[in-house]
Amino acid sequence: MCDENHGHGHGHESFDDQAATWDDDPGHEERQIAVARAIEEAVVLSPRTHAVDIGAGTGRLSIVLADRVGSVLVTDPSAGMMKVAQDRIDAAGLGDQLSTLRADLTTDRLDETFDVAWSSMALHHVKDLDALLRAVADLLVDGGRLAIADLEDDPDGAFHAGKADFDGHHGFKRDQLAAQLEQAGFGDVAFVDATTITKNDREFVVFLCTATKGA
Repeated sequence: MCDENHGHGHGHESFDDQAATWDDDPGHEERQIAVARAIEEAVVLSPRTHAVDIGAGTGRLSIVLADRVGSVLVTDPSAGMMKVAQDRIDAAGLGDQLSTLRADLTTDRLDETFDVAWSSMALHHVKDLDALLRAVADLLVDGGRLAIADLEDDPDGAFHAGKADFDGHHGFKRDQLAAQLEQAGFGDVAFVDATTITKNDREFVVFLCTATKGA
């Protein structure tokens, strides 16, 4: 069997290939707006807020939230996604407020701190979630806020059924994720339903989980 990706990319290549057309799916746009609204309701944002977007893809969530914060560092391991994100940011005239960095925050160290970290539908792709959560805790100021939108537990893997190469998490159990967050140095963990995604006639819940560093 020929492996197009030569086996080493942990799926970044497939996101590189999909990056240019990713935002053409109207469901992606609706989801990011719903997640942005949930974050606005759950987290205090201000013109002084310095945020980091984890696994940002094309940067839509940060673009939608840009007018609520001071600045955002938009990160993703996929070079293709970061190129599209930079194009989208430039097109929106937000280049002085939003910057992009190709980075895998599980392993790449940043030398700055942030008030808020947010992420939408990225964590289920992260193999070593505990390492990522610890790394994000290190990036946040004490009392800094984390806002994660992701899939409710999907034990039979229905959401990613069509993706033969998917090797991430099939959603998350809330109590399990809360325990992992507490282990990584977060407290004050709370969940709300952010939106739903309909796929193959099934509804999948997307939750927003918020937590506070050191609480």
